[in-house]
Amino acid sequence: MQKLKLYLHYHRRLLAFNLPFSLLVSVVSMAISAKGMIGLINGFSLSLLTGSFVLSVYFYGQRYGQQYYFYHNMGISKQELIVSAFLLNAMLAVLLFCFKLCLYA
Repeated sequence: MQKLKLYLHYHRRLLAFNLPFSLLVSVVSMAISAKGMIGLINGFSLSLLTGSFVLSVYFYGQRYGQQYYFYHNMGISKQELIVSAFLLNAMLAVLLFCFKLCLYA
């Protein structure tokens, strides 16, 4: 249970960096797309998993790189943190795609 809280804490900290980049990409993709809201959801979901995720991991490492020692002392490696955060983002993206399918079915 303790490790799960640590994984969720790391994911929440990454979202602080990830959400602004994802929202920027989604607004741009909404402006480009012929169907505005579908472009917004697609852009946000894909950005959540790709470029903005990589940027958020990089910026978190630059800003809070010393925090990785804390997680390591608790028995969690940096790779485990990144993979768990990616999997949580993937679950969010799947939920958004399901929402999009229900919205436009």
